[in-house]
Amino acid sequence: MNKLLEANNLSKFYKEGDEEIKAVNKIDFSIKENEKIVIYGRSGSGKSTLLNLLSGLDTYSDGEISYKNYKYNNQHKKLTQLRKESMGFVYQFHHLLKEFTSIENVALGSMISGDNKKRSLEKASDILGKFGLSERLNHFPSQLSGGEKQRVAMARALINKPDLIFLDEPTGNLDKDTSKEVINYLNQLTDEFKSSIIVATHDPEFRNFSDKILTMDSGVFV
Repeated sequence: MNKLLEANNLSKFYKEGDEEIKAVNKIDFSIKENEKIVIYGRSGSGKSTLLNLLSGLDTYSDGEISYKNYKYNNQHKKLTQLRKESMGFVYQFHHLLKEFTSIENVALGSMISGDNKKRSLEKASDILGKFGLSERLNHFPSQLSGGEKQRVAMARALINKPDLIFLDEPTGNLDKDTSKEVINYLNQLTDEFKSSIIVATHDPEFRNFSDKILTMDSGVFV
C-alpha cells in the first residue's frame, strides 16, 4: 500500500520562560492507506501535539511533512483545503453544537464540503444509522448519553469518507463498556470506508484495533 502521510525529523519547540520545551523532538512517522496506528503515552508525552502537527492544525519548528506527496510548508490556506476534502477529526470532547440535533450536527460536515442541505441530511441519516443511532436523529446533544454523543461526533468526522482520520483521546470520557462499543462501531465503519486512522489515547481497548502501536514519552517514540 502507498504511504498516505509521512513526517521526517519533525520537531516542535516552544519557550516556557527561559526553558526550551521539546514537545515533539525529531520524530519520523508514516502511515499507509487503510492503516490504523495507535499512539500511547501519558499526558504531556507529546502525542496530542504530534497529531496537531500531522493534521496541519499546528505549525512545526523543524522537519517536513507530506500528505499525498504534498509538502505542508506551514501553508495554512492549502492545509485548510486538504483537511476539508480528505481528513476527519474526533476529540475527547465531542464539540457538538447544542442547538442542533444529531442529524443537523452531522450534516454540517457535508454542507461545509459543498453538498446541498437535502443531500447532506440524507448522508447524515445514513451514517448515523450505521452507528446505531437511527432512533436519535432528532435528539439534541443534551438528550444523548456520553457514548451516543461520541458516536455522533465520529459520524460527523466520517460523513465525507475521509482518507485519514485523527482521533485524540476519543474515549477519554467513556466507561469501559461504552468505550468498547464506540471502538467497535469505529472499526466497522473505517473498514467499510477504507480510511486510515491515527489515534492518540490512554485506552487499552484500542490495542486490538490497531495495525501498529507506538508509544511516546517526552516528545519521542520509545
